[in-house]
Amino acid sequence: MQEDLTPMKKNLLALALAAALLFTLVPAAGFAAASGAGGRLVVYTSVPTKQLNMAVAMFNDQYPGIVVDVFSAKDADLLSRVQAEGGASRGDVLLGGSEAAFHSVESLLVPYLSKNLNAIHEAYLAQGTAYTPVQLNVSAMIVNPAAARQLGADVKGWESLKDEKLTGKVLYMDPARFSADEQQVAFINMVADTVNIASPSAPSFVLNAVNAGQFAVGITSEDKAIEYKAANQDLQILYAREGTAVSASYAGILAGADNEKNAQLFIDFLTSKAYQQAAADELYLRSVRTDVDFALKGVVRTSELRAVNYDAMTLRLTANADYIAKR
Repeated sequence: MQEDLTPMKKNLLALALAAALLFTLVPAAGFAAASGAGGRLVVYTSVPTKQLNMAVAMFNDQYPGIVVDVFSAKDADLLSRVQAEGGASRGDVLLGGSEAAFHSVESLLVPYLSKNLNAIHEAYLAQGTAYTPVQLNVSAMIVNPAAARQLGADVKGWESLKDEKLTGKVLYMDPARFSADEQQVAFINMVADTVNIASPSAPSFVLNAVNAGQFAVGITSEDKAIEYKAANQDLQILYAREGTAVSASYAGILAGADNEKNAQLFIDFLTSKAYQQAAADELYLRSVRTDVDFALKGVVRTSELRAVNYDAMTLRLTANADYIAKR
C-alpha cells in the first residue's frame, strides 16, 4: 500500500532533491573553472621544435585561456640562463634535459609532485621533488643487414661491434656535439676502434649513410630510428643484447615563476596519458608512463627493455679516460 506524503515529508523530499541537484552541479562548475584557466606560461626548453609544437598545441586545446610563450635554446645555454636569473626567473617551466642537468640547478626549482606520479616508471623518478621525468631517451642501433652480411659480420650488440670486419663501418653522432650523457659516451669507448664519428653530427646523416650501405651500423636515438625505418623497411632496429642506454628528460618549475599554477598544469599535462600516447604514436617518443607503450613490430616494449647498468658503464668510462680526453 502506497503511503501518502505528509506536508513535512514533502518538504523534506524537496530539500533532499535540491541538495542532490546542488551536489551534482558543484563538480561540473569546478571542472569548468579548471579548464578555463587563464594568464600566461613561459617555457624555457631545449626539446625539438616538432615535439614542442605538439605539446603547446595540445595544452592549448585543454587550456585555451593560457597564452604560452617559449624560449628555446641548447641545454647548456638554458642552464646558464637559469643560473644567471637565480631565484627571479623570467620563465615558469624548464623543459628538457638530463637528470644531471636538472640536479645542477635543483636549488633554483620549486618542488612539485605531479598528480600523475604514480603512473610513471619508478626507475626514472628523480631523487627529490624538484623535477619530473617527461620522456625516456633510448639509444638504438640501426643496421643494414645486407651491408653487414657483405662484411661477414654478425651484429648482436655492443661487444660484436668490436669485430675487426666492422672497422670503419659503424657510425655515431659526435657525443660532444649531441648532448650525450655518460652512458652513451661509455658505449663509444667500448667500440672505439670500430666507430666513426659522424660529421655533420646529425641523426639524418647517420641514418642516410647506413641506408646507402656506406656503413653497416649506425648508433642513434630510438625515435629517429623508428621514424626512418618506417620508410626504409630493409633496415633493422637493434637493441643490444648487453642492454642499451636509457635515460629520462625532465621538466621542473622555476623559482620565482610568475605563473606557478599554470606551470603545475603544464607539468601534469606533459605526464598525462593523452599527451604521452600522442607523443608515442606520432613522434615515436618513448613514454615515462607504465600504461603507455609502443605497438610497433620490432620495437621493444618498455617493460622488456634492458637498460645498461649505469655504475658498470661509469667504471668502464673511467677506465677509458684517456680516450675521452682525445675526443
